Amino acid sequence: MNDNLLSLVQNALGGDFAKLAGQFLGESVPSTQSALTSLLPAVLGGVAQKGATADGAASLLSLINGSNLDTGILDNVAGLFGSGSTGMSSLMKLGTATLVPALFGDKAGGLVSALAGAAGIKSSSATNLLAMAVPLIFTFLKKYISQKNLGAASLSSLLKGQGEYLSKSLDSRLTGALGYATPAAMLSALGGAATDTAKRAGAAAVTTAAAATTATKSGLMRWLPWLIGAAILLALWNMFASKPTPPAPVPAPAPKAMAPAPAPAPAPAPVAAAGYPFKAYFETGSATVGPVANATITAAAEAIKKDNAKVALTGYTDRTGDVAANEKLAKDRATAVRDALKAAGVAEGNIEMRPPVFVEAGAGGPDQEARRVEINKL
Repeated sequence: MNDNLLSLVQNALGGDFAKLAGQFLGESVPSTQSALTSLLPAVLGGVAQKGATADGAASLLSLINGSNLDTGILDNVAGLFGSGSTGMSSLMKLGTATLVPALFGDKAGGLVSALAGAAGIKSSSATNLLAMAVPLIFTFLKKYISQKNLGAASLSSLLKGQGEYLSKSLDSRLTGALGYATPAAMLSALGGAATDTAKRAGAAAVTTAAAATTATKSGLMRWLPWLIGAAILLALWNMFASKPTPPAPVPAPAPKAMAPAPAPAPAPAPVAAAGYPFKAYFETGSATVGPVANATITAAAEAIKKDNAKVALTGYTDRTGDVAANEKLAKDRATAVRDALKAAGVAEGNIEMRPPVFVEAGAGGPDQEARRVEINKL
């Protein structure tokens, strides 16, 4: 019988993981725990789908072994969140730049939105939690595969057998964001045990519905003669004892409600740029590359590689609050964009880093313009 990978991952992360992650993200422990309860099965479901075939498992093995994952971090997960530690930030950069796109592709943005709505957390927190969870699960799998000495065929067999465990934990809101009508539809692609689990669930639902219908019919037949007799008595009573009743007063027309004032249109969200200068936007106070910024960087990388172009990166910030902290944040954002471009195959020699530029937030444009990194062709 296959091991339950979901249970093993939860044990590997430890009982305090939701608390530590919540403090790191600035979210409450209950909300973070709710997000993890939905996210971990969805990530493992994506992994199982990717590795359910022999070719897919071989590709997954190559990705896991080629991502420079240190399995030693699982011996002290709490240390990743320690004061002064850069472990979690480095892990999240790997998740954002490589592992999340490799696992979910263009579905990552929808998954983030569904997770934020399901758990009641900020979109930026959902983005960071996904960037955190995927590399941690890949690290666990790397350690598990090494300990069990698994090859592509045995890994594929293991992943195909996860359906019976995931079927009870998958959140339909997240599987819907990944393009599946139901959690069972996601698991059906695994075949074998997963398909049997989905069939058993459907058969149980049909049996329950049939039993309820039979019980309803039986009860109705038992009371039918009494209902007919009561209806006859009521008709006779109305025939001999009814009296004319005065017409009911016509109610005065209700005053017309005033139409509500139209709600102001929401501010437009940044979208991925399609040409120079490419603009990668960041969440407030964050230097983590989100889904929209990642799409912009991917498009920029393709354009740079196509022409072997040289580009300059400029981080923008405003003077609100601590100027030095804002300047450092702008530099960190530009560094994150440079690292993502390199991860996408752009040569470091083609990238020039420029000093940060200060702008007036809210003046002449939306505040997001002070939270961007521009990629300009030289």
